[in-house]
Amino acid sequence: MPEPDAPRDALWLGVALACVVSSPAAAYAAQRSDGWTEALLFALQLVVTGMAFLIPQGLAIAAKRRERSSEQRELDARTDTRATINDALDPVLRILGEISAERSKPAREQLIAQAIPFVLTAASNLIGSERSRACWFELTDGDPPSLVPRLAAGRSGSPTTTFTPGDPAGEAAIAMVLRGENLLCPDIDTDPPPGWDTTKPRDYKTFISISVATADTAYGMLTLDALEAGALTNDDLHMLGLMASALAAALAQRT
Repeated sequence: MPEPDAPRDALWLGVALACVVSSPAAAYAAQRSDGWTEALLFALQLVVTGMAFLIPQGLAIAAKRRERSSEQRELDARTDTRATINDALDPVLRILGEISAERSKPAREQLIAQAIPFVLTAASNLIGSERSRACWFELTDGDPPSLVPRLAAGRSGSPTTTFTPGDPAGEAAIAMVLRGENLLCPDIDTDPPPGWDTTKPRDYKTFISISVATADTAYGMLTLDALEAGALTNDDLHMLGLMASALAAALAQRT
C-alpha cells in the first residue's frame, strides 16, 4: 500500500528531474545570449541547479522525519497497550495475592468468588474485538460431570447452554476440559467444532474455549466469543489461556 505522501514526493521528484534537464539548457542558452537575457538565463541556471540539488535533500529529510514520527506512534501504541494490559490485569493479580494471604476459609471463598468476574471482565476488555463476551462454565462434581454456565462479562447476553453427557457437543466440550485442551473456532458456520448444533441460532460467529485446570484438577471452561467470523486469533487464544491460568490459580485455593 503506497504511503499517503507518495504522490506528493513523486511530484517533487519530477520537478527535480525537470530542473536537472533545464540547468544545462539554460547554460547553453545563456552562452548564446547577451545583456539582460544572458543574466536572466544565468540566474535561471543557478535556480534550477539549486532546486535539482535541494529537492532530493528535502525529500530525504522529510522521509526521516516521517520515519521518526512513525516510530514515535509505534512507541506510543506500545505504551498504551502496556497500560491497558496493566489496568486489566492489576485487579486480577491483586485478588490472587489476597486469596493466597487469606487464612480464613469463608473469606477465601468470598475472594475466589470475586476473582471470577474480575477475570471475565479483564478477558472481555483486553482480548479480541469490540463487543466480545467472556463466559465461565463450571465443571460439576457429578458422575459424569456437566459444564454449567455461571457468569459472563462484556457484550450483553449470558450463555444458556449446559454441556451435558450424552449430547455430542456436551461430550466434546467436557472431554476437552478433562484433557486440558483448548479450541479456537474462527467461523462457526464454515468450521464448527465436533458435535456442534448448526440449527441453533447464536449471536456470535467465532469463539475460543480454554480449559481451566491445574495439573491434577479440572475446574471448568473459559470462553470468549465475538460477532464477526475471524475476529479472534491464536494470539487471543494464548492471552485467554493466561486468564484461564490465573482463574485456575484462584480456584485451586479452595482446597
